[in-house]
Formats: sequence, C-alpha cells, structure tokens
Amino acid sequence: MAFCIAVAGKGGTGKTTFAALVVEVLRGCGLGPILAVDADPNATLGTQLGIHCHCTVSDILEETKGLRNLPPGVAKTTHLEYQLQRVVVEGRGVDLLVMGQPEGPDCYCTANHILRSYMDELTKNYKYLVIDNQAGMEHLNRRTTQNIDALFIISDPTRLGLRTARRIKDLIDKLGFLSIKDRYLVLNKVTEHTTGLQQEIKEVGVSLIGELPFTKDLPELDMLERPLASLSDKAGLFQACRDILSKTCPNMASK
Repeated sequence: MAFCIAVAGKGGTGKTTFAALVVEVLRGCGLGPILAVDADPNATLGTQLGIHCHCTVSDILEETKGLRNLPPGVAKTTHLEYQLQRVVVEGRGVDLLVMGQPEGPDCYCTANHILRSYMDELTKNYKYLVIDNQAGMEHLNRRTTQNIDALFIISDPTRLGLRTARRIKDLIDKLGFLSIKDRYLVLNKVTEHTTGLQQEIKEVGVSLIGELPFTKDLPELDMLERPLASLSDKAGLFQACRDILSKTCPNMASK
C-alpha cells in the first residue's frame, strides 16, 4: 500500500506549493511512482507539476448524476471504474488525479463508495500518495482514503495563520474516523525576521517539523501558470522540503 501524505491549510499559505514540492522531491529522489491527488476545488496542483488535466472525478459523477443516470443493463461499478481510468493523467514518475468541485445536493453515496474502493485498488500501484486537500478535508472525508501516514498542516508565519492552523487541526480531529498516524505543522514563507510566535506555534497542538523559506519568485510563477520545477531560485525551498521529508517519510533518510 502507498505511503499516504495529506496536506491541509487555508488558502494563501502555500498549501498546494508544499504538496507540489513533496511530489517533486520524492520524484527527484527516484522514489516513484507517485499518485498526486488534487482534492481542492481550486485545482492548481497539476499546473505546479506541469501536468494538464482534461477531466475530473466530479465531471464523471455529474455526467451520470451519481451513477443514477446510466443506460439499462450497465453495471455501476464497471462503468465508474472504466470512466475513472481516463481521469488519471500519466506523467514522468507521477500520475495526477483531480477530484474537482464538491458534489451538489443529490446523494452520491453509492458512487463515493465505489470510488473509495477504486482508490484503494489504484494506490496499490504506487509507492507514495500525495493529497492536496481543502482546509476542511471534505474530499478526504467522502472519497479518497481513511488511512493517512503523514498529515502536514501548512501555515504562514503569522498569529492569524497559526490560529487558523489550530482550527483546521481541531476540525480534522472531529472527523474521528480518519486514521492519521502522524501529524505535523509546517511554516511557509519564513524570513529571517520571523520571531515571537513560539506561543502560537505551541497552541496549534501539532509539532513543528520544519520551515520553508520565503521565495520571491513564487507569485510570478503562479501568475504565469508555470510549473514549480521552472523556478529559477529553488535550492533553498527544495532543500527545506527534503529535510522535512527525511524526518517523516520512509526511504528518504538514505537519499
């Protein structure tokens, strides 16, 4: 079974950037194959990885109204699994699956059950599963997996950001049924002038595992919709992520 890494955080903290960094570092260390799952409706993980997605899981569920709108005699499980095969976009050492927009008011219980079973089988083909989530982990709640090996909560180095990280942590705790082996706090956009946050960090209730340096070229990269690998000054950012993964992920310490 794949080692599952989940990333959570409020918008603007660099959550998706960290998820993409994780994928790039693992791929650079030859630790693929990796399945990257974009479970944020504001789907930008593919852009940061340089992988273009044409179809999402939500597109398929909407087309079939949660598998209630199928031709007579078509098995729901067979149909959904066949359709999902075209959603997984293959890349170099990493494949991408985009979940898409949240579901509408109709019941999608049957479709979500089949999807979870499909994901369980799919992830057996990968060494790592990296999930970029919404802050509230909604897609993880319904569809993707119930077992997380490492959960990273991303915050910027501000009191407001850290208080939001604490609320995310509390929200995740309320999900209850999720099995999370280890959880960590990561500070992003850190400068040498960042001080005085020790108490707020402690109150998050999650161990601080590392910091990512502020990188001035990232906003321009986002505006141009260019992949993270094209970042000109990326040594510090990538090394910081590598240091974090070496403490938390199998096989990284020896790389």
